[in-house]
Amino acid sequence: MRFVTEHGKIPVCSLFRKSIVKERRRSSRVRLHGEVHLQIAGADLRIPAADISVSGVGVLLDEHVLAGKPGGAVGLCRIEAPELGGGIEAYVSIMRVRRIGNVRLGGLRFESISDGDLARIRQYKRQCRANPATA
Repeated sequence: MRFVTEHGKIPVCSLFRKSIVKERRRSSRVRLHGEVHLQIAGADLRIPAADISVSGVGVLLDEHVLAGKPGGAVGLCRIEAPELGGGIEAYVSIMRVRRIGNVRLGGLRFESISDGDLARIRQYKRQCRANPATA
């Protein structure tokens, strides 16, 4: 079945897919060049950051990193990125780890973070939206 729009006929499944994907994220993300220091389940990891939002941080993982760590495991992370104007500390939980080729993208949700750190993330997001070329 197809719906007719101003752009032509669109399959019904495409309409639903777009709305589901759009609603999936709690907060919009922006790219972040930095490093995340993660202490979780007795491990002390240094991993590159991929993106950040007010609800969490995305990290790039090698194959073996976080292997066997269940979703929902809680740890302490420190995000180091010059763009944020200093380190950000937060308790995080592992939301999901998905494979992209031989790298995995991990999602860490902020469980506890200071208001000041959230304000710095919001400021960085505003700067990225104002000047997308630098993000």
